[in-house]
Amino acid sequence: MLVITTSHNSTLNLELTHLLDTNIFNRLADGLINLENLPSEASLIATHIQIDEINNTPNPERRARLFLAFAKVGPAIVPTESFVWDVSRWDEGKWSDGDLYERLKRDLDQLNGSKKNNPQDALIAEVAIKNKYTLITADRDLAKVAERHGSKVKLI
Repeated sequence: MLVITTSHNSTLNLELTHLLDTNIFNRLADGLINLENLPSEASLIATHIQIDEINNTPNPERRARLFLAFAKVGPAIVPTESFVWDVSRWDEGKWSDGDLYERLKRDLDQLNGSKKNNPQDALIAEVAIKNKYTLITADRDLAKVAERHGSKVKLI
């Protein structure tokens, strides 16, 4: 087993690491899935993107339920592999050539008509692909694009 410690002092089992898309927290908050539906043997992770998307939920009651779902899962937080202006947070994203991110975003835009959260989805997928994490999502378009670029995906 290959184990590392993140900057937030969380331990990750890199052989069994799953990156959770934001919509998984929505499904948990809505009772469509429960914690038992998530891999128990795996390290579960997220990025600042998922936190930001939850924080941008306009309804305060819903936002609170989403943060409770996030807290119950307790994912380790890892940086994104690229930094995108007006999306990424300082110290939470890495500088890169942006090539993979751009290809992912372009494919998402072509597939779903340029949804406004495609930059966020491309950043999430890029983390899964570059680190060989399994992406857990309920978004069929994101799953399709991530798989096309080499990610393992679990569609819930």
